[in-house]
Amino acid sequence: MRPQVGVGVIFVRDGKVFLAKRHGAHGEDTWASAGGHLENGESLEECARREAMEELGVTVGELEFLCVSNIIAYGKHYVDIEFLGDITGQEPRLMEPEAFIDSGWFPLDRLPKPLFRAMRYALESYGTGQYYYAGD
Repeated sequence: MRPQVGVGVIFVRDGKVFLAKRHGAHGEDTWASAGGHLENGESLEECARREAMEELGVTVGELEFLCVSNIIAYGKHYVDIEFLGDITGQEPRLMEPEAFIDSGWFPLDRLPKPLFRAMRYALESYGTGQYYYAGD
């Protein structure tokens, strides 16, 4: 099987990040943000915005590239691209109850565990500026 392309977007506000607990997909019971598969003909930014709207009901303004990673985990292989998104004035809400079972804003220094692998890299990138992860 060939690797797939995943795109994600994180939201940080007042020293907290919005996370949702995954359900019914690879990485079940890990904490993540909005993200999914890049569709044919779609730009990375379009994918990040689409996934944020579909999963969390938010319209993403400005996007800032965070990192790219090679992830072989959960029985899958992904090349993953993560962004930091601006959702000023909006509150994320779970739009796909079959995909997420809990959510909230978590202090960056007290994150829930376990984190979805792509989320771990995105948050590390947010804190350090590192932009490439070869994988574990």
